[in-house]
Amino acid sequence: MEPEKEKWINRVLNSLEGMQRAEPSPFLYAKIQHRLADKNSPVYIPNRTVWLTLASFALLLLLNWRIIEWNTTPKATNASDLTTVVSGMQLYPSTNQPYDLWSGQNY
Repeated sequence: MEPEKEKWINRVLNSLEGMQRAEPSPFLYAKIQHRLADKNSPVYIPNRTVWLTLASFALLLLLNWRIIEWNTTPKATNASDLTTVVSGMQLYPSTNQPYDLWSGQNY
C-alpha cells in the first residue's frame, strides 16, 4: 500500500484516541419514567374539532357523489343535428341508408 494512504488511515484511526464514553444525566431514567406515566392519561379532543371533521367528510362525500352523478348522466343528442353534420361533411351517401343512422349498431 502507498505510504500516504497508510499515514491517512493511521491518522483517522488515531483520531478516536482520548475520546470518552458518553455518560447520561443521572436524572435521565427518572425523566423517562415520568414521561411514560404521563402518556397513560387520556387525551380529549374538543367537540368543535370532531364536528368540523365530520362536516368536512360529509361535504367531501356530497361533492364526490355530485361529480359522479354529473359525469354519468347521459347527454341528450339531437339526431337531426348529427345528421346535418354527417351530410354536410359527406361522411356517407345519404341515399344508401334505408334506416335511421343513429338508432342502433351500424357497421
